Amino acid sequence: MDKGNLPIEFNNEIDEVIKSGNEYYTLSMDRLNKLAEGFTDISGGVVNLKQPAKVPHVQSLYEVTVTLNMGTDHITTTEKGEQFHSTLVGVLDAVERQVQEHRAHLKTTCLP
Repeated sequence: MDKGNLPIEFNNEIDEVIKSGNEYYTLSMDRLNKLAEGFTDISGGVVNLKQPAKVPHVQSLYEVTVTLNMGTDHITTTEKGEQFHSTLVGVLDAVERQVQEHRAHLKTTCLP
């Protein structure tokens, strides 16, 4: 997958994302494909966008989960927040950090 064309499943139940077109889908796919560029360790993944529960007098929280398959390992990151865009960006930032840490760890443990 070194060309950056990851097979990513995109599950969405948030009305705002549907109304906004492909903006959030494109943001997710661009960031995850960029993370895979030049590497063969990520074989695919899943992005889940969950609609907040409608509970009166309770602050709604969006939930975004990203899972990436990395060989026999996987990285899963979930963020919850009041604003969808910042929650999505936060989870993408977190998954990027985790992948970089995973790669750094493999590099140090696999050295002769």
